[in-house]
Amino acid sequence: MAALHSKHRKYTVLEVLECIADGNVSDVDNMLSDEEDGDTVDRSPTVGQDRDEPLLPEVGGEIEVEAEESQDQEDREDHDADVEPLLCNVTKKSDIHWRQTPFTPVQTTWESPSTDPPEPLTPYGYFKQYVPSEMFELMSTMTNIYAEQKAVKGYKHASASEIEVLVGLHMAMGVLGIPRVRMYWSSRINNGIFKDTMSRDRFFQLRSNLHVVNNYERPPEDTDVFFKVRPLYESIRKRCLQLQLEEELCVDEQIVPFRGKLSVLQYVKGKPTPWGVKLYFLCGKSGLAYDFLIYQGATTELSEQSKKVLGHGASVVTHLCQRIKAPNHKIYFDNYFTTYNVLEVLAEKKIHAAGTARICRFANPPLKTDKEMSKKERGNHDQVRSRDGKIVLVKWFDNRSVVLASNFVGVGEEDEVQRWDQKEKQYLKVKRPEVVKKYNKAMGGVDKLDQLISLYRIDIRSRKWPLRMIFHAFDFAVVNSWLEYRRDHESKGTQPQKIMDLLDFKMNVAEVLVCAGKPHVSRKRGRPSNSDTTSTDPTPHNATREKRGAMERGPVPEVQKDMVDHMPNYDGKKEATRCKLPGCSGKTHVFCDKCKVHYCFVSQRNCFKEAHRK
Repeated sequence: MAALHSKHRKYTVLEVLECIADGNVSDVDNMLSDEEDGDTVDRSPTVGQDRDEPLLPEVGGEIEVEAEESQDQEDREDHDADVEPLLCNVTKKSDIHWRQTPFTPVQTTWESPSTDPPEPLTPYGYFKQYVPSEMFELMSTMTNIYAEQKAVKGYKHASASEIEVLVGLHMAMGVLGIPRVRMYWSSRINNGIFKDTMSRDRFFQLRSNLHVVNNYERPPEDTDVFFKVRPLYESIRKRCLQLQLEEELCVDEQIVPFRGKLSVLQYVKGKPTPWGVKLYFLCGKSGLAYDFLIYQGATTELSEQSKKVLGHGASVVTHLCQRIKAPNHKIYFDNYFTTYNVLEVLAEKKIHAAGTARICRFANPPLKTDKEMSKKERGNHDQVRSRDGKIVLVKWFDNRSVVLASNFVGVGEEDEVQRWDQKEKQYLKVKRPEVVKKYNKAMGGVDKLDQLISLYRIDIRSRKWPLRMIFHAFDFAVVNSWLEYRRDHESKGTQPQKIMDLLDFKMNVAEVLVCAGKPHVSRKRGRPSNSDTTSTDPTPHNATREKRGAMERGPVPEVQKDMVDHMPNYDGKKEATRCKLPGCSGKTHVFCDKCKVHYCFVSQRNCFKEAHRK
């Protein structure tokens, strides 16, 4: 039994009993002698075990005796090595004390980066920065792999161009909003962008097999709930991280509407669509998104130590604030995220923060009660600050009370706002603290982003959550592209009427995805009739004359100059049509079969060639 005397030896219960049975009591004493020299045995109860219950070793179990330091102490040292220094110095709730003395606002100066405004791109140029061509190549490859794995009957391999068409058609559906998908191919509606690009059956076949990853290549240790859509969201996030930050930012939640089966499905009361997948966003006051985080329960990408010290909501804020590198940014969030410690941590990083607060998280500050404040005039307030003067709480009573916490501004310079008095039936001037003013001004960024996405959302009635998340990603990419496009044009001084609105912008991107670089195919079903003509004139001679002033509309530049399938055709009209090339006043019967626009095509004036040349 000499082997039992080694220091890092693990002893089973059977070995201990064997020593006693053999009469070697000294060996048992030697086993325990190390503990008397300073070594300890971990006797902490396991999860689910009562601390008052005695610890009984299991049969065949092991008792580990350590030589120099306890295992618990080593674990704590390793654990502390990974903890951020700021998290180690946060104030405990029992040490938070409040004083009813004035709060000194932090003097902040914002220095905007002195960079020249970028040259505005085309709408598709902005969109391509979020979803590059390589992503469509990946989606086509993974869609084909999934179809082969499922042995889909009659499936033909999809190309990247077909996936682009599929996405573009979905964007057009989000704008047009016809209640039933099959109606887009109906002869009653006669929508050319759908009938001439992809058949209805092929559309549904590609959509039902659409994939971004190979399901069989998922690593066994991977706990990512959104593994199936992660490459697409990482591509979009990569561009978000490259954007130049605004001075005023906000953090809030967004819900992707979904009612199917998903383990991390959330219900958020008060949201326009309360059921769905939750995302956390870091946005500017303009609504432009700079970073985001998909909520997935216990496996959300947050530091375990941060969650333990700050809590889940505050950890989301510190995680998203890693994006902020320069000092003196101002960030706002609601009471779900606001805690005393997160304001401390952000102050150490020179990030000025404010948000609505729950009093229970702030060690019961001595603020006036609602009953006391309701007896005073409307707009009265109360203020307390922390003992070190870094955190301030402001309670403001309008129709009802609201509490805000901040690390840089309190009541400050009050202003007046107009409020309707229900009893007096007239408008009143109500005083408002500065922190409330700043919060109301900058907090709505995420809500604005959510509203813009909902205007022309791609509506997918599917129980497959990957489809819902894939097309939400495209909606998000289009809206962020449009906000970036509008910011660049405004910085260049472009007239507002020359800046596209979101509807035109999204249809422009959809048109490029559907038509640019694709051959023009006129799909016609059934047997050709005797009266059928070979002309594809956009305005036949027997059609009703258009109203005066109506003009042919050319395609977007990416389609007009893609050098694919632009063929001249003859319209067969009695009178020639004015050439649409700028600067040409000639008339012609020739039009482009793909663009549906008339251009001169004679030896003296080859406007057709000029219009399509890059």
